[in-house]
Amino acid sequence: MPLDGPPLIWALGFANAPLLYGLAAAAAPILLHLWNRRKFRERRWAAMRFLVEAIRKNQRRIRIEQWLLLAIRCLLVICVVLAMAKPFLEGLGNVIPGRRTHRVLVLDSSLSMGRSVVDSAGGSSRFEQAKTVAERLAGDSRRGDAVSLVLMGSPPRVVIGDPSPNLAEVQKEIQELTLAHGATDLEASFEAIDRVLDASPIAQKEVIFLTDLQSTSWRPRAGKGEEGRGEGEGLKRIIERLEARGPRSIVVDLGREGEENRAIVDMEVLSPVVTPSRTVLVRAVVRNFGPSRADGVRVRLTTDGRVGPEQLVDLPVGEDVPVVFNQRFAAPGDHVIEASIEEDALTLDDRRRLVVPVRESVAALLVDGDAKSEPFQAETDYLAAALAPAESSPGEPDLIRVEVLPDSRFAGRDLGNFDVVALCNVAQFSPAEVSALEDFLKQGGGVIIFGGDQVMADNYNRLLYDDGRGLLPAAIGPAQGDETGKDASFRFDPLGYRHPLLVDFRNQPDPVTAGLTQVRTWRYHKLTLPKNSTAEVALAFDDGDPAVIEAPRHRGLVFQVSTSADAGWTNWPVHQSYPPIIQRMVLEAAAGKTAERNIRVGAPYDQALPAAGAGAPVSVVSPGGKTIPTRLKAEAGLSRLHFEATDEAGAYKATIGPPLAEEVSFAANPDPAESDPAKLDEAGLAHRVPGWRFVHLTNWRELSHDAASVGHKGELHRPLLYGVLLLLLVESVVAWKFGHNDSRG
Repeated sequence: MPLDGPPLIWALGFANAPLLYGLAAAAAPILLHLWNRRKFRERRWAAMRFLVEAIRKNQRRIRIEQWLLLAIRCLLVICVVLAMAKPFLEGLGNVIPGRRTHRVLVLDSSLSMGRSVVDSAGGSSRFEQAKTVAERLAGDSRRGDAVSLVLMGSPPRVVIGDPSPNLAEVQKEIQELTLAHGATDLEASFEAIDRVLDASPIAQKEVIFLTDLQSTSWRPRAGKGEEGRGEGEGLKRIIERLEARGPRSIVVDLGREGEENRAIVDMEVLSPVVTPSRTVLVRAVVRNFGPSRADGVRVRLTTDGRVGPEQLVDLPVGEDVPVVFNQRFAAPGDHVIEASIEEDALTLDDRRRLVVPVRESVAALLVDGDAKSEPFQAETDYLAAALAPAESSPGEPDLIRVEVLPDSRFAGRDLGNFDVVALCNVAQFSPAEVSALEDFLKQGGGVIIFGGDQVMADNYNRLLYDDGRGLLPAAIGPAQGDETGKDASFRFDPLGYRHPLLVDFRNQPDPVTAGLTQVRTWRYHKLTLPKNSTAEVALAFDDGDPAVIEAPRHRGLVFQVSTSADAGWTNWPVHQSYPPIIQRMVLEAAAGKTAERNIRVGAPYDQALPAAGAGAPVSVVSPGGKTIPTRLKAEAGLSRLHFEATDEAGAYKATIGPPLAEEVSFAANPDPAESDPAKLDEAGLAHRVPGWRFVHLTNWRELSHDAASVGHKGELHRPLLYGVLLLLLVESVVAWKFGHNDSRG
């Protein structure tokens, strides 16, 4: 809750109370006066009667002058002693200004703080303003005060944890702070602040937040549904702990209402796999967050630093506007594409980047569980023909490169050179083969599993399904239907053509969709998904049982098909719908190796690599040109690149040294929510963080010019010292005046 106005009750306290014993020194002027009092010897002489008469005449005035001068001197001693004891006014606030203070400076380092502003000192960002205020607060702290430094972010960063009395070093650390391009984890930030306060041996604490109070940044985590937890429950508990420590919390609001902003909020390549010389669609999404419409905004596409096509779009308030470009890549390898708009005050979200791995082709390994030499008698013949048709355009490389392997030779085969493995009516698997498939999925590979008459359900369920923990998304039940197809047959239910596998059939006329809906299947395995499964049924039968299931596994995808890949259980392979859906299935399964190449700012980048690379050196070049060394780590038969320093938006390039010799690029993009300039006011902040007592300040310039006032409010020793100077002057003038009068008398 905000703290409004001064405290209602004030009491006098002393920071150095033992020094009050020095008040006894106030008796010194009196003692000296009595000690030095002149004693007269009585002698009578003729002129005595005139002197006695003069003394009687001025005695009252002289006595008043002496007592007044004595009082001034006593008061002078009292003021000096009281100033040394550092008195203060203690009210309902938490800070006692005369005592040593542990000041925690908290800077909001989210992307919105990068907004450019213009002030009397020229153009700068809000983050630079926050640094300026923080430096002055640290520099104007009293001797004996200590400072800690925390950056709000996701995750937050404790720059200086233990209270540091070296204020010059604190200022140096503040100067070296850089803005992150990510969001803010409010709960984790308050946890970090609470840890800093908990470890502090200084009783008096003060927390100063320097922030633009962007609404998105000051939003608690959503409820997780655990033990009745709702939104903000974790934050409430942290605030209760923090308030129990009794700090004074000050929020310095650097933001402003009603600001304009436009941003690229999303970008994607509308193809699961990209190969050279094939045109793909690149879609960028632009959003206008400002209060007024923007017309004629230029959107430009750049590829590998070369400026490409551009379009002009109109941006209504609060709407997403998609912009689609046609793009071709001439050569395989990693390519960086960037969508950008004309820069506004928040430049960090005016561009968005993607790393697009371009491959020569998709490598698919087809494992045949019933290999035969006669045409279209083996399990994989129809599948191979659908993936690599003979009538492909001359001179144009095949999109999918197929290799067929009998299941007897599958054990021990290196899968690293393939993007997809299709298992067709394979009878059973060994634990070693299952482990190899798991490692393949960890590296982003795709696995497609077809049923058939040789499938041993017990083996599949035990090793591949493993009670929902394995790579198989559904348990295999008894086969349904009749192998001869005489008794009954089943037809496909496309489920509204919602799944990407069926994208080519959306909004098509009946003669086209009949190539899918009129397929007859007379036998299939009944598949049962576990509860709370993340798998998705892409295609079903008309009796409701799943026909094709897709499920993520590690970094890859698994497709489970309940019927056979050949014409043994279904006539699907001879229908026109079979090739496009099977091709799309392989391409979707192959997309796992590129799906994680584009991450959110602040999220770690992870990539699994062959085990031979464990311990290999890696150099990662950040978007700003900084080289960060790391190494591949060994992990369960693989090596892994784990890189966490992704606070900067843009493209990163990792060079992996021997024994592996690879270059990997990836891109980090900011959270689109950080582009929304909507901010909180004092009441909104109190509602968003209930139970928190804080002081809300909006004039940061006044605070920066008199930063010491934050810690000096209520101090009385300064006025007392000014009073000492005044009393010295008064004492000198009074002593001179009284002495002059006495000499005249």
